Amino acid sequence: MSRVAALVAIVLVALMGTLAPALAPAPAAAQEPPPAPVRLDIATMSPRVVTAAGPPELVLTGSVVNTGPGPVEGLSLRVQRGTAVADESALRSAWGGEASADDAVPPFAELGPLAPEESVPFRYTVPLTGSPDTSLALPGPGTYPLLVNLNGSVDGSPSRLAGIHTTLPVSSLPGSPPAQPPAATPVTMLYPITAAPRRIPPVPGQTPVLTDDGLATSFATGGRLRGLVEALSTGAPPGSPARGALCLAIDPELVATAAAMRGGYEVVTGSDGSTAPGRGAQAAAEWLTELQSAARGTCVLALPPSDADLVALVRGGEADLARTTLAQGRDALAAELGTTVLDDVVWPTDGVIDEPTLAALGGDTRFVLSSDGVSSPRTSGVVRLGGGSDPGRAVLSDPLLTEAATGPAGGDPGGQDLAGALAFRAGSDEGAGPLLVAPGHRWAADGEAAAGVLSAMSALIEDGGLVPVGLPGLATEPDPGGDTTRLFYPPQAGSAEIPGPVVDTIAEQVRSIEGLRGAAEARTGVGADPAEVFDPLVRATLRAASSWWRGDPARSRQEAGIVTDRIEQIRGSVRVVEPPSPYSLGTSDAPLLVSVANGLPVTMNVRVVLSSTTGLRVAPIPVQAVPPLGRVQVRVSAQVTRSGQFSVDAGLRTPDGAELGPDTRLRVRSTVYGTVTVWLTAGAGAVLVVLVARRIVRRIRSTGDSGAPPDTSHPDSGVPARSPGPPTAG
Repeated sequence: MSRVAALVAIVLVALMGTLAPALAPAPAAAQEPPPAPVRLDIATMSPRVVTAAGPPELVLTGSVVNTGPGPVEGLSLRVQRGTAVADESALRSAWGGEASADDAVPPFAELGPLAPEESVPFRYTVPLTGSPDTSLALPGPGTYPLLVNLNGSVDGSPSRLAGIHTTLPVSSLPGSPPAQPPAATPVTMLYPITAAPRRIPPVPGQTPVLTDDGLATSFATGGRLRGLVEALSTGAPPGSPARGALCLAIDPELVATAAAMRGGYEVVTGSDGSTAPGRGAQAAAEWLTELQSAARGTCVLALPPSDADLVALVRGGEADLARTTLAQGRDALAAELGTTVLDDVVWPTDGVIDEPTLAALGGDTRFVLSSDGVSSPRTSGVVRLGGGSDPGRAVLSDPLLTEAATGPAGGDPGGQDLAGALAFRAGSDEGAGPLLVAPGHRWAADGEAAAGVLSAMSALIEDGGLVPVGLPGLATEPDPGGDTTRLFYPPQAGSAEIPGPVVDTIAEQVRSIEGLRGAAEARTGVGADPAEVFDPLVRATLRAASSWWRGDPARSRQEAGIVTDRIEQIRGSVRVVEPPSPYSLGTSDAPLLVSVANGLPVTMNVRVVLSSTTGLRVAPIPVQAVPPLGRVQVRVSAQVTRSGQFSVDAGLRTPDGAELGPDTRLRVRSTVYGTVTVWLTAGAGAVLVVLVARRIVRRIRSTGDSGAPPDTSHPDSGVPARSPGPPTAG
């Protein structure tokens, strides 16, 4: 082959290699697996923790629902067990279904066929000890992966149709001498009771308005919030060890909304702001009564109102707002629930803060932080934060326990993952310190899941592995001689913050409210106290900074717009009332009577301001006190200098000059002669008088000249006699 041909061949090979990927057919797109034709639900699991004094069998109850279009044949179910987990990674693998569960494979229990849209209940029982092919064959203490395995045939093809992965903690085998437990580990659990904010900024005495009626369902029997409160009675009744380990973490805005709903409320139903009566007044009243009962004698921690993003507020320059609303929220929650609320503990969103927020909230504050939010390698205990003479303190929550309590994907049967995680921590060297279980603020657990979590913790407490301790006892002094821990604010937390422009809008809203507060006057026995009116409004501005909108800037901007519109409506309720007809002024110094209305339940001091208009002079108008929900008529001294109809803009200002409601256009009709007209008229009158006088004089003179001729026949007349004329023709 010639050198030229060889070069050509090399170039062609190179080109083919370059173009081959483009010329090759594209691989088929990965197909999502078809949805399972059945749903497996676990209702109960007993025991939660295997103990020497406990039952010798594991019992599961639940149901299987056919969600597919065709029948399912040969349904069967069993529970399988794997090897005890050795570390945290293995525990997470067990939850995710990545750990083997083939150490013990007892026989399936037959459930039979299942037609479409039908369900079948089951009660599955398996011995805890014995042969691996007939029982779970537990070998001893530990935390074991479990697989609830559901098999069946669809279109004649048998396969696993559903599976639930969890863990089973074992402290001692049934019937054996109890194992000598290590020293019991202190445990505390934060119990979030929160919901997305829905109430539009309120004014006392006005009908509350909500953006939707989702709370009506949640407060009612079978609803999520109702279930969370009811689970306290079933999973941790008053006086039980588990109740002593709980601290209710409650959003003050949620409780305030429930209190407002019980007296009747409206719900926005249209984009034009139209409303309709809400349907959850009775459910809200019942829920609030149950919560008040549960809170008495139980630790209560107030979250920031509307679960506001504290870091975003501080970064946006609103540290004072963060401090003020935290204190107001605690006071409001304590008053509504009739119980004591921790006054120096803050649990921020996601358990993380930055250094400026730590400094802004003060060294006397105790924080509940995730161990992911500090530089310490510890997962539990109390640590010092920052530097200086008065560093803050934080009690650390364990991310592993947070994940377990929240319930990772996989269908955790009612808190069993938390039971496994607590047993694992209590039995490991890492569990030497106090354990804090802190589900996320936006805990999605319903009543059944919450009751399971509480029951799991109760079982471990009763078994002696854990000992309950309240949050106040847990969040005490740091370990003596412990090093100061630096904060770590994860980048993903910063990227999800409420946007700065939204915080700027909140700041403008607060300034507007404070302008109204500055014009308000507290009068004994007359109207409401200004704090009762304006403090809830300030807290309501935090709706736009709620952690429920973290990572969703469009929604936070939308919420800020809702609040802004409402504040403008409130400002507009203090206004000059437009009269039904024009003012008619018949004299130059006739007063203008201006009506001022106050739609707020507090006395407001205002100044009436009239725009400068040619032809109208207005004397200074003193400050007017307008009674709550009332009107006053202001007598404005005015001087009119022209006639005709013209308009005057009348507005209200606070004594400090802040604008209140929008200006109102007043129409004025004047029948008074203006200055020029008066002078013209006067001049014309003077001319007329002169002309009349002149005419009279001339008439007098003319009358004297045209009288009878003098008598010339008298000799002394001095007038020569006229000679007689010719005779007149006859």
